[in-house]
Amino acid sequence: MIDNGDREHVAASRRLRRIRRTGASLASVVLALSLGACDAIPGLPGSEAETSSPAVGEPMDPAAVAAAESMPVDPSWLCRPGDGAPPVESTAGGTLTPRTVRADGNVLEVTGPFHLEPDHHYRGFAPVGVLVPADPENRGVPAPGFDGELGVAGAPVPPIVVRERVEVSGDGPAPSAVTARLTLGTCDDSPLPDGQFLLRLSGGGLDGPGRGEADAGWSADGDVLVDVVGGAVEVVPGAVSAPSGEVPVDLSPLQCGARLAPLGEGDELAVQVADPTTRVSTRVPEDELGVAVSARVTVTSPDLGTRALLQGVVLTHPGTGTVVAGARNTPRIALQWIDQDGVTRTARAWTTREACGPPALRPGEYRAHAFAVTVDEDSVTRLVLSDPWSVEVVDEQPQE
Repeated sequence: MIDNGDREHVAASRRLRRIRRTGASLASVVLALSLGACDAIPGLPGSEAETSSPAVGEPMDPAAVAAAESMPVDPSWLCRPGDGAPPVESTAGGTLTPRTVRADGNVLEVTGPFHLEPDHHYRGFAPVGVLVPADPENRGVPAPGFDGELGVAGAPVPPIVVRERVEVSGDGPAPSAVTARLTLGTCDDSPLPDGQFLLRLSGGGLDGPGRGEADAGWSADGDVLVDVVGGAVEVVPGAVSAPSGEVPVDLSPLQCGARLAPLGEGDELAVQVADPTTRVSTRVPEDELGVAVSARVTVTSPDLGTRALLQGVVLTHPGTGTVVAGARNTPRIALQWIDQDGVTRTARAWTTREACGPPALRPGEYRAHAFAVTVDEDSVTRLVLSDPWSVEVVDEQPQE
């Protein structure tokens, strides 16, 4: 049984707990009102400053982009360096990864996945393209003079500029893949010059983070390789971008001990041989690095322009058809320009060093081929062989 003193003590304790709960509720209300009147505290759920991953929308339809009307582009910032500001200042808001390239006359299309950085908002797609000549010695990098910032005072004028583009409006999730469609021209409306070029893609149309939602842009994560042949833009077979100037290739048919055989239909390459070596010694003359079978190898193609190309000479055993000298095992080959005269190189297959098996080939009869390796539009390796010729290896003092 509880007496009156105990009842009074219990009632007082309950009143105290109610007062504490009421005070805590009022404090929560005050805090919420304070946050609503000021900027959101970074990191709190629901705050604008919270890092959030943007939603991903459906990919652009390349056919719809191709059918859309192109809008004029003012290239004066490139044609008169220093007179105007670049159209995109910040390109850290998104990334385009070029995957496929299509060309028709002076129209170029580049398609690939598109990634929007956190806290950026998609407001449309308006590509900006800058084309610079490629270095003839390394197709993957700009030619000397064009490797710095363009459009500023003292910068060179690119030989090709973008004159029109397809602009895609939007407000919502960024497309998972985009298509940049550009119409190319020159500053003085002259025909497109032939050569090897790198296309650097960027663009605007994004809102950046912050109270003012500053304008932001995107950029491609690699330069796109293109050629101009006869005044028309062409795609480089098997290569969208190649920062090192080389592309992957399968040279397994040219490895030591492999049975030599052509791959594919040759991708319309033709291989011709001039001045082939037909007789070599097993003995190395003084002051020489070694003895080799050599030939002038010319590779031609009806499709002019840049392509992955490796040419050389290889020796095989006549009984087995396997490679015994001149083997190749590199996983990549360089991009070269093929003109109407083709590409001619003096190629060698060493027979007293770097031969397969023994340090030098034993005396006997061997079969030699010139070869050309390329990569087609589907990135599949093609190996083309010349007509064979006989090479005799003899154990005698070489002629002086």
